[in-house]
Amino acid sequence: MKKYLSLVKYEFKTIVKDLMNLFILLYPVLMLFICGYLLPAIVKRAAGSDPNTSAITLLIGFVLLISIGGFMMGAMLGFSLLDNRDENTLLNIAASPVTVSGYATFKIIYTYVLAILGNIFMVGGLKLLASESYVVVYGGVTIGLLDNITYGHIIIFSIVSGLIVPFVALVLGAIAKNKIEGFAMVKGGGLFVMIPMLVLLDSFQGAKQYIFGIFPNFWPIKAILNLSLGTQNAANLDFWLYMLIGAIYPIFLGVIALKMFVKKLT
Repeated sequence: MKKYLSLVKYEFKTIVKDLMNLFILLYPVLMLFICGYLLPAIVKRAAGSDPNTSAITLLIGFVLLISIGGFMMGAMLGFSLLDNRDENTLLNIAASPVTVSGYATFKIIYTYVLAILGNIFMVGGLKLLASESYVVVYGGVTIGLLDNITYGHIIIFSIVSGLIVPFVALVLGAIAKNKIEGFAMVKGGGLFVMIPMLVLLDSFQGAKQYIFGIFPNFWPIKAILNLSLGTQNAANLDFWLYMLIGAIYPIFLGVIALKMFVKKLT
């Protein structure tokens, strides 16, 4: 236990020293400010414009908020793994009782916890502070995007959506040669994270929605959107089934990515 407590102290110091990691750690605060205050203020100021534009803007902001949390924490972990690899920290650990797999697992667990807390902070904070601002007209019906989402739903969503962390981090650590390549991968990966946003389009409301099922964040995002928008479609699954698949699939991908990462180091 003491060796892991020492690792916690070491990891915290590493995060604080690196400005990029520190920015990612504070990312939930920035996102809550943008989506909870700035975006609604802009939409309110432009209230005289097309209401459809306002609705789309708020929907995009909401989907961005629920999409990006786990990915950003995974990126932070990936950058940390790249630093460890460049500094030969992992080679030193390989000769210690912790082992590379044990150290990677430790880093995954604490970053996963941060991802959960970050998502709860962002989505729970949005519900607490800006529920009345996230009211849109969707399909001819006025909907409060956060009205049907309970704090219980937010906790379950945060636990499931955070499971993308190991996959993102370990793929980054296994493929990128350095932090510059890693940063380029994160920029490109951000586009893939946002692809599930296309389920908002009418053409992807039915069975075609599952085209996006290859993206691990699709499943928890779709579950939350169904609650938010009150979507009724025969092709939709139950909230808990979306979450179950959304938990199993990224774990499976994470195990594969871990094997890739360890293989690269050995």
